Amino acid sequence: MTNSRAKGSRGELDFARAVHDVLGVRLVRQLDQCRAGGFDLAPEPADDSAGATLLRRYAVEVKRHRTATPGEVAAWWVQTCRQADDAGLAPLLAYRPDRAPWRVVLALDALVPGTAADTLPHTVTLSLDGFAAIART
Repeated sequence: MTNSRAKGSRGELDFARAVHDVLGVRLVRQLDQCRAGGFDLAPEPADDSAGATLLRRYAVEVKRHRTATPGEVAAWWVQTCRQADDAGLAPLLAYRPDRAPWRVVLALDALVPGTAADTLPHTVTLSLDGFAAIART
């Protein structure tokens, strides 16, 4: 039997390491997230790099799951958006199903301002390397 809380913690740490590998930004766990229902990761407070500054605009939610069906990703996105709204930040969902690479979901208007629609949430899904390439620009 898998302990979902432990798997979630391992997933957050795994994603944090992956971000550090591609962007050089250290993400730290928000330890009160379980009690407060908040987002999972944020840049280390002392990091003033451009990548950390960019990531501070996002409420980072991490999901490590056996599968990542379109329905699961949609439900995770709703949770991510709710938590981001509560924090006054933009949503960023990072997920990885078993035996697959990390994927990053952002609202399209985070990349192309003015593309948001009130009735349809437009998103873009990127590889972690793709997100890192955008973050470096």
